[in-house]
Amino acid sequence: MSRNQVAAVTGVVVRALARRWADANGFTRAQGQLIAWAAGALASVAVLRV
Repeated sequence: MSRNQVAAVTGVVVRALARRWADANGFTRAQGQLIAWAAGALASVAVLRV
């Protein structure tokens, strides 16, 4: 697997986990999507920087 593929998969997994976390903690759907997007982006960049 290339680094870009690992970064993409990591971003998807972190987005899914962040969305579940936001739902469980009372955030609205829009807020959850924003949190999930930001978390996924940060995780993808972190994988690429290592």
